[in-house]
Amino acid sequence: MMVRRADDRRLRLVLARPTGWISGGELPARRAARRNTPPEAMEMRDGLPEQCQRGESLVLLLDGPDGEGVLVTGAVAGTVPQGSESPDLMDRAAVGASVFLREKLRTEKRQRLPDQLIVYFEELNEAESEDAVWRALATHALRIVGAHTALALVRDAARGLLRAPAGIGADPREYRPCILWDDRFLTPGLILSEDARRGGGAECVAPLFGDPSTALLAHVPVAADGALVLTERREERIFEPEDWDVLRALALQAEMALRRVRLIDSVRSLSLTDPLTGLGNRRHMEVVMAHAWSAARRGEPLVVMALDLDGFKEVNDTRGHEAGDQMLCAVAAALRAEARGSDVLVRHGGDEFLVILPGSTMEGAHALAERLRRRLDGAVGISAGIAMYGPEHETPECLIREADRRLYEAKARGRSPIA
Repeated sequence: MMVRRADDRRLRLVLARPTGWISGGELPARRAARRNTPPEAMEMRDGLPEQCQRGESLVLLLDGPDGEGVLVTGAVAGTVPQGSESPDLMDRAAVGASVFLREKLRTEKRQRLPDQLIVYFEELNEAESEDAVWRALATHALRIVGAHTALALVRDAARGLLRAPAGIGADPREYRPCILWDDRFLTPGLILSEDARRGGGAECVAPLFGDPSTALLAHVPVAADGALVLTERREERIFEPEDWDVLRALALQAEMALRRVRLIDSVRSLSLTDPLTGLGNRRHMEVVMAHAWSAARRGEPLVVMALDLDGFKEVNDTRGHEAGDQMLCAVAAALRAEARGSDVLVRHGGDEFLVILPGSTMEGAHALAERLRRRLDGAVGISAGIAMYGPEHETPECLIREADRRLYEAKARGRSPIA
């Protein structure tokens, strides 16, 4: 998940010469007021304050006596010595202006931080998915710490990658930033643009420097699950110690939110999944059937197939329950291999399975049963009963009962039949 700063803050330096000397660091407005001269009477060079665009930070530099200049930035004022070796007051002022502006921004960030953290924590508490957590982390890191872009990257340990999670409703073909994993992402750090060039020691992050104006990036780990990355265009940008503290705090809260989401998903999965086979259980079937039934009432085809293992009781009695469990798991694995992605597989109880086939036909269900029988290759015998939705079925239970009835009719006709 990547978010981008809306605009860059710029610093404008304006040189002004007052109509009279300013003594003791006195501001021009006060001096002018005492002389009954309006501040507008000052001669301005290199642009006027009125010309500054909204959102810019204005720094006003005034020539002063005794080789000093008065630097005014916002509500802050100070003197900047010219020095005998460097008479250019503008160069000196640029350094002082940067210090003033940095302190001003630092103060503003400190004042906003408590409220921003509260908003961040509230969004994490409302997150219902891992992607929502990553999205909140990137968005609020950009707002709180500040940078050009913020990017949340999720670790794919199996492939050795860090990749941005897909956005909500995003096209699966949409490009998502992806880089190779590097152990440097296990600790906070800073990477310069030259480090990402060939031979720079950090070539793995080169895709993140695709924008040639990107000067550096800061990264913070989110446990071993991924990393938060901030990119910056301003070469003079300094990530202060308090910036790193805030980034680590944001990452820690994201880690806690990820654990919470995963715990909820685990509990939800346990409530909808058969622990032995990993297929859906009865509760899962009820949830899915409610949606499939609504579609069937609107005219979409719906087929249900009930499956039963032949000789399962004898296997349990003669070879033990462990052998019976192995048979059940073998059938579940064969079902997963042969069923379509839209088919819903359920362990209905004991040695009976149920397959819900939205949008399928009787022929499609028969073909699935035959493929399943071939895959099992005689290791396990199965019987099947198939029913298709029609106006005579008043409820989902009626359709399932018909599939069960056809299953028992098939079993009565002989070993491994389909009806």
